[in-house]
Amino acid sequence: MLKQKIKQFLTKRADAEYEREVELSRAVYSNWYREYKNKLSKEIAATDHSAGDKLTTAVVRYSHLKNYILSGGDKPDIIIACDDEGNLTDFADQMIRDYFAANPRISLVYGDEDRIDENGELTDPWLKSDWAPDTFLSTFYFGSIFAFRSSELLLVNPGGRVASDYKSRQGIQADSEEETVAKTSDVDTNLASFIYGKFCLKLAQAEGGFSRRTASMVKEGKFPIGHISEILFHRTTRPVLWDSRLIHNSLTGRFSPESAATRLISIIILSKDNPEILKTCISTIEKYTVSSPYEIIVVDNGSSEANRAKYQDILEAHDRSEYGSGTQYIYEPMDFNFSKMCNMGAEKAGGELLLFLNDDIEIRKPGWLSYLSEKAKLPYVGAVGMKLLYPGSDVIQHAGVVNLRVGPVHKLQYQNNTEEHYFGFNKGVRNVLAVTGACLMVRTELFREIGGFDEEKFAVAFNDVDLCYRIFERGYYNVVRNNMYLYHHESLSRGDDRVDKVKSARLSKELKTLLLSHPDLYGVDPFYHKYLSQNPAETRFVIDIEEEMIRNLRSDMQTPVRRSRPLPEKWTDPVLRLGVEYANSLDEWYLGPFAKSDDRGYYVKGYSFVINADNAVYERKLLLRKTVPLTGAVSSEIWEVPVHAGYREDIANNLTNQKNDLLTGFFTVFPENALPAGIYQIGMLEKDRTSTQRLVNWSDVSLRVKSRDAGNEK
Repeated sequence: MLKQKIKQFLTKRADAEYEREVELSRAVYSNWYREYKNKLSKEIAATDHSAGDKLTTAVVRYSHLKNYILSGGDKPDIIIACDDEGNLTDFADQMIRDYFAANPRISLVYGDEDRIDENGELTDPWLKSDWAPDTFLSTFYFGSIFAFRSSELLLVNPGGRVASDYKSRQGIQADSEEETVAKTSDVDTNLASFIYGKFCLKLAQAEGGFSRRTASMVKEGKFPIGHISEILFHRTTRPVLWDSRLIHNSLTGRFSPESAATRLISIIILSKDNPEILKTCISTIEKYTVSSPYEIIVVDNGSSEANRAKYQDILEAHDRSEYGSGTQYIYEPMDFNFSKMCNMGAEKAGGELLLFLNDDIEIRKPGWLSYLSEKAKLPYVGAVGMKLLYPGSDVIQHAGVVNLRVGPVHKLQYQNNTEEHYFGFNKGVRNVLAVTGACLMVRTELFREIGGFDEEKFAVAFNDVDLCYRIFERGYYNVVRNNMYLYHHESLSRGDDRVDKVKSARLSKELKTLLLSHPDLYGVDPFYHKYLSQNPAETRFVIDIEEEMIRNLRSDMQTPVRRSRPLPEKWTDPVLRLGVEYANSLDEWYLGPFAKSDDRGYYVKGYSFVINADNAVYERKLLLRKTVPLTGAVSSEIWEVPVHAGYREDIANNLTNQKNDLLTGFFTVFPENALPAGIYQIGMLEKDRTSTQRLVNWSDVSLRVKSRDAGNEK
């Protein structure tokens, strides 16, 4: 009885401690911001402000902006426009002046923001992308704060212009015929419409925001519209996003079926031994394609004779039908090489636009092809993709590729599409660094300009990402249309590469090739904020709280301790689940294939939990078990390392019958010379603090520790 009471007391105490830690973790942003503000304040204090201090500023609330702009009279150098509900942060004015002083060619800039809730806590950070023209045309993502040079007011209040003003702004182009047709005769006096469409849109057009970036911009990693990627505004209400319906003087970026009616689209589909799958794909193309002229080109790398005949029958039936659009069938037995097969199809294409489409795609909405081509036709746009859902569900498979340090990931994968994620990211049109090759449209002339897909480096994986990166590096903007969706039966044709170890090794090799092929993009994604999570397992848009903790831990690393006694075999139990998401040097984490040494130590992260248990009562230690080279046999040498708990709502959401499962994440950092050189299998030891229970499990992930002499060897 006494033992039971003691256990109940210890459990209650552990649960209370766990709840306190969870509450602290839930207030992730508020906690993060305190550290962030302290660090940023020190950086600003150490900065030379002499140039920025020469510029004068005025803060004008949105409700007064129109009258202020049209009032005439002398104006300060810089006008900071902001929402009525909220206030500038302490360093916003200084950062804006410094930005304009350092970037004399930029006349329009915006910043990031958050919200002060009812309890006075900071929440809802809106960390924005760098200039994204198609995102802008979908929603006014400047949000609550932007600033501009007062000299730009000539663009919206032309009464005072003289001839020299026109000559000095040769970059201002007349509205396109399409935009002229779209204009309404009614004067829209709505505040949002004025700020969004009549003012910021005009400024962005004048600054070249809807043009291909120049070579110098690409080289310097700059955009024509500025973005100060820091929190400049604390709003006091939830933001109401202004959408493209407020833009009455431009159709650019909004659906118009007529805009694609005269452009032939070549739909290139790779398929082998999947005639029924291809038939479904083509039948949905027929059903849901309304006004866009198209041809279908099927590239087959070696189907059986029976399936080859079926393919020919499917294409002939399509040509004979009322939807007949012209088809080609390219049959060439060869090893699967996605890039080569796509290039073969493109060589035979007669269309102005190329659409690379997987055979396991199902079309679900009319007008889908026009949605793609309406964007792809624009001179500043590169590749265009579309949101993909898992078949028969509202679960997102693809909503745009994000470039993390560890490589490209599908942001929002496995999230529910019925919900609105991160300020409508899954609902609007977005600029992204890359889109998936399962549905990718590009102008034929642009595809040929960049040399098509790379057949040598990327035969199977990352060919679509490499293509998009090269397009971006030429100054174009890639787009994903998340306001339309298709169904995708992922990997029906070839299976999942991650299951096969040989294929998995090839994936790893091609990933490294991708990173090395685009050194300027390593860990860089202008459309994904620098303060958002670098964890590839985190598909939501969340603050990277671990990143800040890692930086702090580098000055206070854990020290592995060798166990004096072996682990009893009876402790090993699969009821302890372990997933290792990263195990390598800190240099590798920050620099990837460009790392030169291991001087900053080693970093291991992942998640672990005990099935059907109260996870609050368990204390965790990372295990490192040395393995015998070549044989893979394990030795008796085992080290223990303390770990820090990580808040993992994504893991908890996928668990059932669990108690206290929000802190399932873990991470640890230890010095580079803390272990003898060798290969270490990673495991976890969890100790029940209310009993004598001990649980152990081992992952299939290993950590390679180098000798100090080999620190610079790769």
